[in-house]
Amino acid sequence: MTEWILKNKKAEFDVSEHKVGLSKVICRVLVNRGVTTPEQIRAYLNPKEVPLHDASLLKNAGEAAKRLWRAVCKKRRIRIIGDYDVDGIMATFLLYKVLHVLGAEADYRIPDRIKDGYGMNMRMVEEAEQDHIALLLTCDNGIAAMEPIARAGEAGMEVIVTDHHEISCSTVGEQTCYELPSADVIVNPKQPGETYPQKGICGAMVAYKVVCLLLKEAEGRLSKEEREELLTELLVPVAFATICDVMELTGENRAVVAKGLALAGSCDNQGIRALLQAYELEDKKLSAYHAGFLIGPCFNAAGRLDTALLGLELLLCEDETEAKKRAAHLKELNDTRKEMTLAATRQAEALAEAQLAKTDAQVLVLYLPECHESLAGIVAGRIREKFYRPTVVLTKGEYCVKGSARSIEGYSMFEKLSEQKELLLAFGGHPMAAGLSLPEENVSLLAERLNEAAGLTQEELTPKLYLDAVLPFAEITEDLMGELERLEPFGNGNPKPVFASSGVTVSGIRRIGKDGNSMRLQLTDTQGISLTGLFFQDADGLEDYLTEEFGADTVRELYRGRRKIRLTLAFSPGVDEYRGEKNSKIFIEKYKKFIIST
Repeated sequence: MTEWILKNKKAEFDVSEHKVGLSKVICRVLVNRGVTTPEQIRAYLNPKEVPLHDASLLKNAGEAAKRLWRAVCKKRRIRIIGDYDVDGIMATFLLYKVLHVLGAEADYRIPDRIKDGYGMNMRMVEEAEQDHIALLLTCDNGIAAMEPIARAGEAGMEVIVTDHHEISCSTVGEQTCYELPSADVIVNPKQPGETYPQKGICGAMVAYKVVCLLLKEAEGRLSKEEREELLTELLVPVAFATICDVMELTGENRAVVAKGLALAGSCDNQGIRALLQAYELEDKKLSAYHAGFLIGPCFNAAGRLDTALLGLELLLCEDETEAKKRAAHLKELNDTRKEMTLAATRQAEALAEAQLAKTDAQVLVLYLPECHESLAGIVAGRIREKFYRPTVVLTKGEYCVKGSARSIEGYSMFEKLSEQKELLLAFGGHPMAAGLSLPEENVSLLAERLNEAAGLTQEELTPKLYLDAVLPFAEITEDLMGELERLEPFGNGNPKPVFASSGVTVSGIRRIGKDGNSMRLQLTDTQGISLTGLFFQDADGLEDYLTEEFGADTVRELYRGRRKIRLTLAFSPGVDEYRGEKNSKIFIEKYKKFIIST
């Protein structure tokens, strides 16, 4: 059962309201995010004007830029080794784009998700040696590629690692020992001795910082205007990567996302513009939702069901007609991926329910041999959301079992997998997400050991719903929606505000959507204000809940508009415009039966 928590941080609302011209509701939302002074509020409301951190603050980024520029000048062959997710594709694109503009002899490789797995491997190093590559440049990977990087060094290649993933470490006495590859330069905000102001940046942002300094090294090659124009253009892929890699949208991350989204619709990149057109977004103000749930998944789908090179080649495509064809193909792949994911998720839900009924597991380890291994991470995320348990979804690969893991607050998946590394062939990732491979005979043992060492309390296993304020329907106005829009971009670290209303009367319900999997509710609050509520998450689950709490007869009458019930709702507000008339509505996030307090 979800715990509902109304935030109640103290602040001088009247002072804030007067100084910055915002309503008490919005001032409350800002205070809940730790934004309290007029100066903080102005910066928060204008993220596009917030400057990015100086790239030279990132440890070793300057050295990486110097080595790259030296290789460019000496016409040494450079190969970029990227990754097959949005972050890796965007990082590869921006590195290649800048090197190409500077006249470098550079090319790129992206691992095949199925054949190669994550990151640079021995085969890629051997291929680079055969191709007489002088410098290997990784992005969004490399920090865990100990053996391949050592092999590259033995072959006489220079290696620069740009990455942002956690670094494997061990504790000897009171000292922490980090396991770093033998690269010539490592640029990773999580490495020891790092002083960069924001460590939680994505791989594309790390790569962007390096190219900022590379363009300084190449000062005579481009004019100041050309450098600034190029760096501004590259904010768009960095913004997409930041959103899709679920970085916290605070500080520099929030600034780069705001800047990049504002530029995306008018950018010169034919591939991005073609994808926006495919989703009829070319004339709309882009939000983090569009990037994270429409555009980004198309790049991911390429890496999951075909090859990530399709996404990279779309970004590099300069012909408008060809770009539209490529974008349409990526959209088709993503539609197929959605159907496959739905089927795999249903199978995983059944396994999770059986596992919880049998053992009440704290960590769900689900083995779906037939699931496409590229979908494991998406399925793990959905199971984690539904059951609120750290979740590992495993599939049968060609040579071993492979999988992805998603976690909850208070449980570092990367650390917990590190404790069981003798059972694994490989693993890597973050506290909230990880990838792994292991022998099939170790699957049951991994599940057993992860649960034995979980140590999660009931409090930690209870999902929390944080509410910004109680909001009467009468206050859901066009002005309020305009103020809420100024709080974007929303995402990890800056969630969309959620409000609550108790004792809401439901006088009618109706199934909507392609498969009837969403619901429209007719609502009236305690002040007599009526509006429409939309629930897009799980109409079956909502109907089951209403049946359990109020009875099947009542639910049947609700569909006919002949019965009324009362609920407490958590929601995000919105405004509908139809034939020139604007009406308030709410998007329901959570619901529970209204109980009259005594």
